[in-house]
Amino acid sequence: MTPRLFAAVMCAALLGGFSCAASATQVELRGAVDTTGSVQLPAKARLSDAALAAHVRTDAYMAGAAWLRLSLMLEQQRAKAGLLFDLDSVKRQAFKGERDNLAQLAATLATWLNAMPVTGRQVALLDPRAVEVNAQENRPVGEGDTLYYPRRPSTIRVVGAVLQPCDLPLVALQDARRYLADCKPSPEADADWMYVIQPDGRVIRQGIALWNRSAPVSLAPGAILYVPIIDRHVSAVAPDLNSELAAFLATQLLADPEAHR
Repeated sequence: MTPRLFAAVMCAALLGGFSCAASATQVELRGAVDTTGSVQLPAKARLSDAALAAHVRTDAYMAGAAWLRLSLMLEQQRAKAGLLFDLDSVKRQAFKGERDNLAQLAATLATWLNAMPVTGRQVALLDPRAVEVNAQENRPVGEGDTLYYPRRPSTIRVVGAVLQPCDLPLVALQDARRYLADCKPSPEADADWMYVIQPDGRVIRQGIALWNRSAPVSLAPGAILYVPIIDRHVSAVAPDLNSELAAFLATQLLADPEAHR
C-alpha cells in the first residue's frame, strides 16, 4: 500500500467518509524510514502519529532524529541573520584594531554560517513507541513539518575557532575536551570554554581550563564541538555571539552516512 493510499484509508476510517481535504495534516518523512515523502495524517495529529506512520527502520539513529517545524523557520532565519551581522561587526572592529587573525576568523565563520540551511529544528523525543506513551513529549505536529531519521555516524566534528574543521573518530566514553588535542586551534580560540552540541540538539557549555574544569562529558556519535572565540575579543560588539552560534549549530541535521557511499 502506498503512503498516499494508506493516508486516505486511515482518514476515511477515522472520519467516517467525510472529506479529508480540510481535516488532514500533511507531513514529510525522510531518512531511514520505510514510508518516505509526504503523508497525510488526521487533523490534530501528534508526533507519535507521524513517527509510527514513518515505519522507522532498525538502523535509524534515534539520538540524531530531528523534528523540523515550519513555524520555527522565521525565528531561526532571523537568528542566522543576526549572527551574520554580528560576525561582520566583529570583522570590522578587528580590522580597525589591526587584529588580522580575528578579522580572518570572523570572515571564515561568516562564510561557513551563510552556507548552513535554516531547518526549523526543535528538540524532541522521536522514538515512535517512546513518544507514544509520553504525553508531555507527544506534541502536535503542524502542516508541512518534517521528521528526519538519519543513520548512525561514527565520527564527531570540531568547528569554530580552529584552523580547519576536523572530523574525528568517536572514542567511546572519552571526555569531550580531549578531542581538542587533535584539532589545531586558532590564535583566537578560547582556552577556558567550549560548547558540546549533542546530536539530539542539546547544548552544553563545558569548562576546559584548570580553574573551571567541568565534569567529563562523553559524546554521542555525530556530536559537534564548537570552540568559541575568546570572549573578551568579541564582547564589546557581540556579547552573545558564541552561545548563539552554538545554539544555531544545534538546529543542523546529521548527514546520513549512506548518502556518501
